[in-house]
Amino acid sequence: MKLNQRQIDVFNAVMVNKSLTAAAVRLGSSQPTLSREIREIEQRLGFELFQRFGKRLTPTEQAVLLHEVVLRSFVGLDEINRAASAIRTRSAANFRIATIPAYAESIIPRAIQCLLRTRPPMHFSIHSHEEPSLRHEMTTQVFDLSLTESLAEREGAASETILAGDMVCVLPHGHRLARQRALTPSDFTGQPFIYFGQNDPYRHKLDEVFLSAGFARDYAAETTTATSVCAMVSAGVGISVINPLTAASHTGRNVVFRKLSVSVPYLLSVWRPARTTRTVQAKKFVSALRDVAADMSASLERVLDS
Repeated sequence: MKLNQRQIDVFNAVMVNKSLTAAAVRLGSSQPTLSREIREIEQRLGFELFQRFGKRLTPTEQAVLLHEVVLRSFVGLDEINRAASAIRTRSAANFRIATIPAYAESIIPRAIQCLLRTRPPMHFSIHSHEEPSLRHEMTTQVFDLSLTESLAEREGAASETILAGDMVCVLPHGHRLARQRALTPSDFTGQPFIYFGQNDPYRHKLDEVFLSAGFARDYAAETTTATSVCAMVSAGVGISVINPLTAASHTGRNVVFRKLSVSVPYLLSVWRPARTTRTVQAKKFVSALRDVAADMSASLERVLDS
């Protein structure tokens, strides 16, 4: 059964506000009314959206998955309204960037700051997705630019790569291996290691490095972002190898970085729709990305050589 617009609005309001009471205020309704409507939505869908603990609602896994789709539709409507407003006022429309979290938390903020120094007529809208979801978003071609680790060719998209340097080792302060200038694959033997997710392309590259060298790492944990890896390393969970962009953004945060004796180049892949009216803006942003990547690489090299 299909949901109507009211039901979609109710579901979104509850997910965003995280409570029936707050959602009711937002929609100008009442908590009992929304509670009844949520039950009707669940009956129509045929699966449970929320687990109920007293007055508290906790979204189920199915609700989270559904809300991701709902958010995309809301983002589309918001973008239409912003574009219409921009056309009406002759101001700049949002430059929409889809990216993995590692870039949203490292190079993109610096690139935006770098670009805004020249005061271009640009506003930015950043949308962060994990790699599998990002690949889907790229097929919709609703973004002006996409940043990913994946190097595969995509139909209907122009691509280029930016070299950000080599992957680096990350260790907690005071770790015995931190006394070394560089770590070899053998140094990781017997060390608890924090892995990236199974779908991460650089996990596979690192697996090949250690497999070829004939040394095993002890599995400690697995996570999807380099920022999360740094947090786990700082907490003493283990050690790891991460991308240089995140490393450059985390120097001095209770972790230390060392070179890996085996070079694993880290490439940032930039994609943009082949048919776009934002070519000039995209070129300016890519130029800013290159400048910032070079600065971050040089800054990290100074830390590694100190």
